[in-house]
Amino acid sequence: MSLNRPDVRVYGQVRLADAAAVARLSDALPDEASTVDGHTLEIDFQGFYIDVEPFLELAAQLMRPGDSGHMDHFDDEHGVLTRYDLHPGGHESKSHRYDDILEHTKNEGNR
Repeated sequence: MSLNRPDVRVYGQVRLADAAAVARLSDALPDEASTVDGHTLEIDFQGFYIDVEPFLELAAQLMRPGDSGHMDHFDDEHGVLTRYDLHPGGHESKSHRYDDILEHTKNEGNR
């Protein structure tokens, strides 16, 4: 854990046909972690901890066919990025260590 820098960053976007559902979904995130613009929820959070499970569960319940969304969770303390692709009824996630993401660029000066 760093002393002056957030350990967790979360970014994403969710588009739902039901604007009321967007507002409900926003409530599942910490205050000031999201903004609502009509049918779109923009996620922008930096802090030391966030439990994304309640948000993911609610998104699965609220999303309908045609809705879309994703969320990227950067765990800087452990060097892991997890991408959540959201869809009605659930989500799929894939995690990568930061070092693995950058591995292919080592010969290009990234060390």
